[in-house]
Amino acid sequence: MRIRLTSSLLPVLGTALCAPLAHAGELHLLGAVPYAYATGVSADGAVVAGYDSGSYWYWTASTWVVPLSGTVTPGAGVGGSACITDDATKMTCSTLVDVGGVIKAESTTFTFATAEYRPIGSWGYNCDIERNGAWGMSGDGSTIVGLSWDNGCAARGYSYRESTGIVSLGTLYFFKPTRANACSNNGNVIAGWNDDYNGFRQGAVWINGVETLLTAPPPAGSTIPIKLRESGAVSGNGTWVAGLGKTTLDAGAPWRWSVATGYQSLGPQPIAGNGGITDMNGDGSKALCFLGFAAAMGEGFIWIEGRGYVALEDYAAEHGVVVESGVRLALPMAMSADELTIVGTARGPFGTSPFVLDLHPSAAPCPADINGDQLVDGLDLTAVLSGWGDCPFGSDCPADINDDTFVDGLDLTAVLSGWGACP
Repeated sequence: MRIRLTSSLLPVLGTALCAPLAHAGELHLLGAVPYAYATGVSADGAVVAGYDSGSYWYWTASTWVVPLSGTVTPGAGVGGSACITDDATKMTCSTLVDVGGVIKAESTTFTFATAEYRPIGSWGYNCDIERNGAWGMSGDGSTIVGLSWDNGCAARGYSYRESTGIVSLGTLYFFKPTRANACSNNGNVIAGWNDDYNGFRQGAVWINGVETLLTAPPPAGSTIPIKLRESGAVSGNGTWVAGLGKTTLDAGAPWRWSVATGYQSLGPQPIAGNGGITDMNGDGSKALCFLGFAAAMGEGFIWIEGRGYVALEDYAAEHGVVVESGVRLALPMAMSADELTIVGTARGPFGTSPFVLDLHPSAAPCPADINGDQLVDGLDLTAVLSGWGDCPFGSDCPADINDDTFVDGLDLTAVLSGWGACP
């Protein structure tokens, strides 16, 4: 387990991004910082997005934590989350935007290759310091969803695409607020909530722009369906939405819902309390859960269809990662599309820290075999010499054997030292 605990989340080795490091199967604790969360991860787990009370940031194993200057993080009237595209080309954040001399926070994308911040725009209204915040993004980055403020501090869930701009998702409770929390890979299925007339955040789903309020079947002796709490996750294929349990329904168990099946409880929880789902895999057969309490006080689990709840510490051990005693992966927030990286917030003797749980298989014993022919020979030497120099962001640099974003003498030494047949 790799631990680097600091008093703040700071960059260590610069800002260049590259392919995943060769070493794998590790738990990274990013820093003992209160109110710091890792909330998004690229498809291969190489790049993680998050935020703390100071800034939004991204993380790779080579750069460590890189803050995004000029960003406005959630809290004190600002909402949103850090989401990242599958290919790690951009992430969401919030920045202050001047509209007619009025400076307020707006949903913004940050493009890694150019370090460009691009606000998505707004309807021109604000409530407190915010015009809108981004809470979810499709894997390809084409769709962003969240909450935007309309006239009179009316909160409305929105969907944004370049072709349409910000589109209101409306509300089924007249004049009551809504928010979009997550969306499917193609952006056509959106999960969130709609306040009812008593202020209860009822789970909602928008499918191709049409809203459905989520309910469970009526209890025995009643004809009134049970309102589900807010939904915060969507499977990649859009089949399932999932969300928070409530005490009066199946002992607070988290749930999933589909058009075909309606409400499904994930089953009895190993820990009492209201559980919640924060993310799902592509087909909804795996779900990240916190059980017991919200935030970092609960216990982190992964739910697997046909198996049930597995504590994240046990799940890590099954993949060869030993989590030290006293460290709990309490609040998992996101899972990579390849299902081999889980990110969130951990707690332990240090307090709380964002974590990156890398479950990829260990690296091959012959890293200098660049072309994979089980020999380290002239072909691998040629690959190093041909690729000599910088490894720009987004480039495929197989000759960067040590993953330091350069093809240089260190990689040449690795080839010469490993010359011959691979073990």
